[in-house]
Amino acid sequence: MMTPGKFCLALAMLCLSIGASAEPEDPQAARSPGDMSVEERMTMMRTASLYDNCIYSQAIAKVGEFADIRQAADFAMGECRSKLTDLESTITGMGFGADYATGFAHRIRNRAARKILPELAVRKAGG
Repeated sequence: MMTPGKFCLALAMLCLSIGASAEPEDPQAARSPGDMSVEERMTMMRTASLYDNCIYSQAIAKVGEFADIRQAADFAMGECRSKLTDLESTITGMGFGADYATGFAHRIRNRAARKILPELAVRKAGG
């Protein structure tokens, strides 16, 4: 049976070996979103706005052609997918990680979907 002292020593050795075998930090690692400048943030938001505008115009134009407003929203999201890809490319082009870019783009996509559905419901109801 292992004594508490030996257990602690074994645990410490394990932690040290894991730390020693870890990959060295990449000096070219992705930037932190906290390092983003005001100009970069404004560029991201302008690019996100292009996606929002695309979703709105595509969905409103086609709402009458679909039985369900969700189908019109899905259609618009498919038509505007390239704008979302542009947003991700803009973010990664600034040196931020792909995970951050994808997560941000997903938040923008979800927000656009939540915003357009009530508008489509009003339009479909004749408002």
